[in-house]
Amino acid sequence: MGLTKFPNGVSSFGVPVFGTGSPTIPITLGNYWFVNGAVGTDDPAFGTEKDKPFDTIDYAIGKCSAYDVIIVAPGHTETISKAGGITADVIGITIVGLGTGLKRPFVTMDTAATTTVVASAASVTIDNIIFSANCADITKAFAVSAKDFTLKNCSFLETATDMNFLSIVATSTTDNACDGLTVINNERISIDAAALAFVSILGNCNRLRVDGNFDNQASAADVGHFIIMAAKVCLGARIIGNVLNLTGDNNAQTVGVFMTGSSTTSTGIVAYNLVGSLDTTTELFDTATLDFQHFENYYTGTIATSGKLWPAADGA
Repeated sequence: MGLTKFPNGVSSFGVPVFGTGSPTIPITLGNYWFVNGAVGTDDPAFGTEKDKPFDTIDYAIGKCSAYDVIIVAPGHTETISKAGGITADVIGITIVGLGTGLKRPFVTMDTAATTTVVASAASVTIDNIIFSANCADITKAFAVSAKDFTLKNCSFLETATDMNFLSIVATSTTDNACDGLTVINNERISIDAAALAFVSILGNCNRLRVDGNFDNQASAADVGHFIIMAAKVCLGARIIGNVLNLTGDNNAQTVGVFMTGSSTTSTGIVAYNLVGSLDTTTELFDTATLDFQHFENYYTGTIATSGKLWPAADGA
């Protein structure tokens, strides 16, 4: 018996049923919108069917109501060239890219260092999209100013040296405006020497979660290369299972290679993170005054050696 065909799809209680796997298209009581630049048109008559998609992600956001889902086709490409070129300003929406590897949706960011994706509404999720820098020293790929923003399974690439991101995610300077920030399973491959922290915390931020990310950068800057938080307070933080591979000439590092900050009242866990650099002198994992609990973080400043437990184990 052959497979049964459902030309109009399958629904359960009015909700479309999608296959499982990664990425996952979430169930919603809102609308599903489709984006595919290869065949799409930014026209109000389009967007609700995969065969009649919109052309751009930002146009699709403009058609969304709360908790809608935007499905971006594999191989979709678009370019943004200004601050807020994509602005996620509708509460609870999810933007999910289909495909794997370089066949995922591909967003090029060019023209100005101020070019950004903005997340200004609460509970926005962006999943499984490639973002590529095509301009020197783009200050931040994502400017976040609302609670419970999630960035997951995304890649950040550079078209060439001097076409780069400085930071990937930067929060608002307003204290607690970005509580619940979640950055999980993303990667940055950076060949430029100017890269800064993957995550920049610019205001107090509770419930910070930064898990399972990979950051491979050639930066020689004397900064915390994965997270910087200055004097900002993070309560209930979870910073677990990240990998930082720092290949720049960094023998003069004077601050924590993985993370810097001066708060003495933050709480949470920093665990199972791996850091490799070329710094054989100071070997600072993070700023000594940061008072997170540490468990099994490993650091090495020497090529082809296994890392050592750092900071030192309790009682060692």
